[in-house]
Amino acid sequence: FMHSLYRIIPSNEMKRTISLFATLLAIPVVSFTTNTHPTDVSVPPHRAPTFLDGGHELPVGSRRFQPTSTKTFLSKIHNEGDEDEKLESIEIPSFIKSPVISQVYPALVSHKEKYGNPNIPLGSTDGKRCKTLRRLHFQNKLSDDEVALLTDMGFRFHSFEDVYYECDFDEMLGKLMDYRAEFDTFQIPKKYEPDPELGAWVTMLRRLYRTRDLPANQIEKLNEVGFEWVSTRKCGSSFMSRYREVLSKLSEAAEAGVDISKLLIEDEELKKWIIGQRVAYENGNLSESRVQCMDEIPGVNWRGID
Repeated sequence: FMHSLYRIIPSNEMKRTISLFATLLAIPVVSFTTNTHPTDVSVPPHRAPTFLDGGHELPVGSRRFQPTSTKTFLSKIHNEGDEDEKLESIEIPSFIKSPVISQVYPALVSHKEKYGNPNIPLGSTDGKRCKTLRRLHFQNKLSDDEVALLTDMGFRFHSFEDVYYECDFDEMLGKLMDYRAEFDTFQIPKKYEPDPELGAWVTMLRRLYRTRDLPANQIEKLNEVGFEWVSTRKCGSSFMSRYREVLSKLSEAAEAGVDISKLLIEDEELKKWIIGQRVAYENGNLSESRVQCMDEIPGVNWRGID
């Protein structure tokens, strides 16, 4: 059928399309054939059988085109059919309400059985659904039961760093400008309930800026809109009040190229406070959130200071 269709269609573009279709189906499209069977079409003896490759004829023995045998082709179809039936047989837990989880859950189970984890690579439809799941989780749009199920499977959720690297910069900047227009400030909470991604993204901007890991073009765009690089949000704890003072002072010193070690020698109260946090950490009395805050202080190895 493919051979006959190729012979009667005059358009070269259509011929290339037919050739591509046949290649995808692993069907060799023969422009003419040897007279090895009574039903074969006779051809002149001086020409060898050829296959189509992108509209060009290639000899049967060409390395650029080795047609898949019918047995191999049918075996591939059979295996794919078995896989589809296996996925369809996987029961989706009744408490799942998220349409995205419902769509990708069988694939998560299958991927975990094959590779030991449910984290499907991005280059597939199910991989893109996994990316959507991570954003939904960060936006608090998954139920506790759904999060627990994915966590037990070993599903990897977003960290603050992931949010920055996964999100589109210009899209998030647009959201930040909307926040600025509504509240007349860039001082967005780290855990901003209406849009947790935005709060995390802004937190990472400031962190990467302090460590000089933020791309220059992004710094330029943020400077153009008057972005505030230091968070001035107030917190009721004495730790956070002092922490903001320390962070602001050391950040300004680091940007000015000041030797932080000399600064700590000159400012005994500052050094004493940092040592106090190190002692609390060693005694197990410093919360994880405060540990993360201390890690953001530039130019100081606070865990080893004495």
